[in-house]
Amino acid sequence: MLLRRSPLLLVILPLLLAGCANTNLVSLARLSGPQPIPLPEGALALRGSIAPTQRVKLSPAAEDRAILAEYQALQFGGVGQPVPWEADGFRGQFVPTQLYRVGSQDCRGFTHTITHRDSTVRQVGTACRTGEDRWTPVS
Repeated sequence: MLLRRSPLLLVILPLLLAGCANTNLVSLARLSGPQPIPLPEGALALRGSIAPTQRVKLSPAAEDRAILAEYQALQFGGVGQPVPWEADGFRGQFVPTQLYRVGSQDCRGFTHTITHRDSTVRQVGTACRTGEDRWTPVS
């Protein structure tokens, strides 16, 4: 009965429902807290790509969040668009560069900035796609 009286509802309702169903992968990297997060299969190859420094050594939860942000930046991120993350008092962001081809592989550079208390570390690296959704650090 309500649908017969309001054809506009037929237009608006699908738009509202579509907004509820939209899952933004980048928003997963913004989760904070010490709880472990499941990493996508393609992100597992990035483990160890974030080099510890004397000033900043990530906790396991922070490393997982950083790896997820790195994966999302490489796989889905726009050029120059930061993908932020935060956990255990650490925060950072990955900023991917333009996708380029080396032989038969797609590669992207990135800048990763990590902040903990009053220390900030900036790391620059490159990763190449070694599978459909798998990235491997090369530098």
